[in-house]
Amino acid sequence: MTAFFGLAGHGVEFIRYWDNGWKKDRFDLDAWDERMMNRDFLLTGVPRGQSHEPVAPEHFKTAEVRLQRYYTPYRDQFFSLRERLYRGYVTGNWDLS
Repeated sequence: MTAFFGLAGHGVEFIRYWDNGWKKDRFDLDAWDERMMNRDFLLTGVPRGQSHEPVAPEHFKTAEVRLQRYYTPYRDQFFSLRERLYRGYVTGNWDLS
């Protein structure tokens, strides 16, 4: 049974790694990181992509990011305890209010 839990954990980790453009997850993002990810998405079409071109394409001037939001009764509270515990362990900021 323990082996199945380990296999499931590694499977989820691999799917997240694959879905994230073969890069590890980003944690503890601030507003600057979010803005840079939005900019990278507009430039390359993927949130973690980067462009080597020194000049942005013409469509970048008028582009904007629109995030899809789905209805859920748990918006902004379902994973809050998990995130707060993670940030407490990693950054030492134990704000559980």
